[in-house]
Formats: sequence, structure tokens, C-alpha cells
Amino acid sequence: MVTADVDDRLAELRVGLRPGQQRMADWHGGPLAVSAVPGAGKSTGMAIAAAMVLAQRIVTARGGDNSNNGGNIGGAGQELVVVTFTRSAAANLKAKIRETLRELGLPPIGFSVYTLHGLALHIAQRHPEQSGLNLDQMTLMTPTQGHRLIRSAVESWVVANPDYYQRLLEGQFFDGEETERLRRQSVLRTEVLPQLTATVIRSAKSSGLTADQLKQFSQSELWIQPQPDNGSDYEQMLGQHLVAIATGLFDQYQQVQRQRNTIDYDDMMVAALRVLQREDIRQWWQAHIFAVFEDEAQDSSPLQTQLLQILSEKNEERGTRNEELPHSPTPPLSKNLLRIGDPNQAINATFTPADPIFFREFCAECDRHGRLTEMTHAGRSSPIIMDAANFLLDWLNQRYAFDPPPFRPQRIESVPTGDPQPNANPAPMGYGLELRRPPTVVHTVALMAARIGELFQANPDTRLAILVRENRQGEFVADCLRSPQLYNIPTNLVEQGLEIFEVGERGRQSAIPGEMLDILRFLSRPHSPAYLKTALQGLMRRQLIPALDVNAIATNPEAFLYPGPLDNPATAEVATARRYCT
Repeated sequence: MVTADVDDRLAELRVGLRPGQQRMADWHGGPLAVSAVPGAGKSTGMAIAAAMVLAQRIVTARGGDNSNNGGNIGGAGQELVVVTFTRSAAANLKAKIRETLRELGLPPIGFSVYTLHGLALHIAQRHPEQSGLNLDQMTLMTPTQGHRLIRSAVESWVVANPDYYQRLLEGQFFDGEETERLRRQSVLRTEVLPQLTATVIRSAKSSGLTADQLKQFSQSELWIQPQPDNGSDYEQMLGQHLVAIATGLFDQYQQVQRQRNTIDYDDMMVAALRVLQREDIRQWWQAHIFAVFEDEAQDSSPLQTQLLQILSEKNEERGTRNEELPHSPTPPLSKNLLRIGDPNQAINATFTPADPIFFREFCAECDRHGRLTEMTHAGRSSPIIMDAANFLLDWLNQRYAFDPPPFRPQRIESVPTGDPQPNANPAPMGYGLELRRPPTVVHTVALMAARIGELFQANPDTRLAILVRENRQGEFVADCLRSPQLYNIPTNLVEQGLEIFEVGERGRQSAIPGEMLDILRFLSRPHSPAYLKTALQGLMRRQLIPALDVNAIATNPEAFLYPGPLDNPATAEVATARRYCT
């Protein structure tokens, strides 16, 4: 039996949880999907549930006989592996688990917390011969669109595929004019092809596909069948050969990677799965892990999900695995795998292959076996905000009546009375929800400033946030609020005593070394179209020069920097950019 002291503390801890969190705390083996709405307390529930499972195991190891365990979640010497997406989230989870165990009077042992990539790297480093990774001799990098490896891969592909490149250069209409040819060449080599390369790298590697497998896919009937004769030859060429072009770019990128001895984050995941193909190694890892808990599961790719499935297999299910790793993210019921996430939004989908559809599939599989729970009580917003979100989700599912629907039907609800979170669903400020349709962006900021001023004067201790889609919008809004007189905005929030903090400023400060390098490269070779283009783009990001067609300018750097008497007069925008560069 669990000692009375710890038993009472566990019972008291459980009472303070929300219903969905209690289901996690009651986990005693097998798969469990937790579908959680925003603000439901996913990470807190995950940390407390992990601590409660560990507490029962620690007391049992001391000689108790916890009947709830039932032998389903491993024996002594095994550990619980908790994973999430970001390093900051992993650090927070680890701290919460340790703190909860200490509150229970127990040592913070028996668990490890990783990011998904950190777990993969840990496995790959333990077995360098099987993984093929030796970080002492390799460089870790992230394949962004402007990375030199991607640029090298694009240039290699252009040399190896002159026919494809020439067809892309001509497009639908091209009269052979040299300036236009140079502009198109700049766009293709510095924007279109690098972006396509980055996309195919991310998608292929996160799915565990090799260049050879992509080649087979590009040669399938799906892509080489004739197109209907209702478009141009160029459109038909793209329809038939787009995957072949992407495959060639991916193949060139992998060759450049091998030549320069570099790896990226997806290579870590593939290497870890390569290690686990060895049956003896796989069984060793499974014998040391009794369960896997995953937070923010909506941000996992199929390859990452596959790694967690393998590690969470129960003892009785651990047998010989086929060399061909499966690509289905749906787990059977043979896993000690608890996953919690938001089935309707992937936070990192803008820069990773994450898609909530994979977590929804996991939820659907678990639901068929009675192993799905929901966390619908959200302690974040006023009821009117949650009602609006529920209305929008229902409307979208009815408007786009697909099977399955675009979003998982799951309502956001206010927390019940007595919830431990103070003021979990605050009363609305003002109307709580206002829908406006201003004619211009500046008018939008003016209306927000006026409303913020009213709310701030009524409650000077309040904190408010303006959410934007991207950093440039945040920079513009902050500039408007800090210098309202320049934009004819009547409300001056700074004079009212409200401090304006722009989150994106941190990111721009960390980007300064890279921007300095771009400028130094331009100063060293001002006649280089590529260096001129990156310098102009940096100046535009800093809003030091107006928006320009940098591809048209970069095709002839000398004419831009030092025009002759026969060159066409420059516009005011181009003259401003020239003044900065010279």
C-alpha cells in the first residue's frame, strides 16, 4: 500500500485537478489521448500526472504494494520519458515535475524530460556506429531558404538540369528581353527554387522519405499522366514534373550535405530510427522506458510520432520489426503512450511539417477503444470570447462539410466553480468582444489606441496585448503607438503612462550579427547581385528604405549604384535606397 501520508497528499492533489487532468493522473498503462482546448492547462496537467505516476512507483519500490499499478507500467529501474517541442517548455515541465514530487515528500527521480529532437539526438549519440552520426566531425544546421547549402544545391541542380531550368526561366510568356531574363533568373535562383528546396527537405525528411523513394513517387502514374488540354504547355509541364524538379533539388541538397559533413534536425530523427531498427538495441531502450508522455502533441510530425511509438511498446509486444519502418502515425493499443495536445491548431505549423491532423488521427484511434479524454474547461478568456470561438468553429465545420470535418468538434467551456486558478475566466472589459471594419490599417490602430486608452484609464494596473500575424505588423503597430503624431492618431498612450513593449524587438536584436554580415559582404563585393539583394532586403526589413522590386535592381548593380547619363531617371524610392547603399 502507498503510505498514508503520501496517499493523502496524492488524493488532495487529484481533487485540485480539472476533470481531464484527473484522467491523466489516473493513467496506469496503455495509450491515452487527451484532446485539450487552448487554456485548458495541458502542461500543468501533464506535469502533475507524471509526478503522481512516479510517486506511486517510488513508494512501490520502497516496499509498498500499490494495487493500482497492476504491473502494467514496468518495473524497477525503468524511467518515464516526457517529451515536448521546445527547450523552454521542456525546462518548465521538468521544474514542475520536480517541484510536485518534492511537495509529496519524494525524491525527484525516475524520469527524463527531452525535446523531441533532443531525445532523438540522445539515442543517436549513444550508438554512433548504427546512427552514422558523429557530432565531433559534423556541423548541425537548420535548412532555411537562404542557407548557403541550399543555395549550393540550387546552383548544382541548375547545372545538372539546363532544360528544366530554361523552361522555368521562360515561363508562360517571354520575349527574350535581357533585363527581364536577368530579373527572372534572380527570382528563380534566390527565391523560388530555394523555397521549393527548403519545403521538400522539410517535408521529405520529416516523413522519413529518401531521394530514391521520392524519385519513385515522381515517376508514378499520378504525376506523368497527360493533363487536360485546357492550359498552357508551361502549366502542363509543371503539373507533370514539379515533383521531379523537387526530387532533383532534394538529391542535390543531400549530396552537398555529405560533401560538407553537415546534419539538420530531421537527420537526428532519421538516425535515431535507424538505430532502433537493430532489434537488440531497440529492446534495450524499451526495457529502460516504462512509458512516454508527450506534451503539445499536435506539433509532432509522423516521423517523431513513430519514434515515440517504438519507445513506448509494452514488454509483451516487443518482437521482431520489419526493416521497412512504417509511416502511419496511428498507434495500436500496445503502447504505454500518453499524448496531450490541441487537435485544432499546430502552434509551429508555419515553420515545421506539423499538422494537427496527425494528432486527430491518434485521438480517433484511441476513441474507438475508450481511451480518449477531453479537457474542455479553459482558464484563459472571458465567456464571450469562448462563445465566439465556438461559434466560428461550428460555422466552419458546417460551411465546409467534409468527412472528417476541418476541425474536431470540441467546445471551449468556462472552468467550474472552485477551480484553483484565480480569476480563471475574468469578467469582460468593456463589451468583451467588438467587431470593427476600419477602412485602413492606420485607422485600425487609431481605434485600438482609443479603446486601450479608455481601458487603461479605468484600470491602470491592467496589461493588454495586441496580437498580429507577423513581426513586421507588430513593428508597424508599435511605431504608430509610440509616434501617434506622425500618423495623425489622436490618442497618445505613452503620454498616458502606458509602456509599449514590442516582442519582435528581441528577435531583431538577435538578427543583428547576420544583418551586419550581409552588409559587410555587400561592401566587399558591391557588384554582386546576390549581395546587393540581401543588403536591400535587410534595409527593407528595418524599414529604412521603402518596398522595392529588389530583383529588378539586383540584375544590374552598377547601373543602380552609379547610373550614367543615359540611364532612366530613378524614382524617389530607388534614389533613397541608392543613397543608403552608396
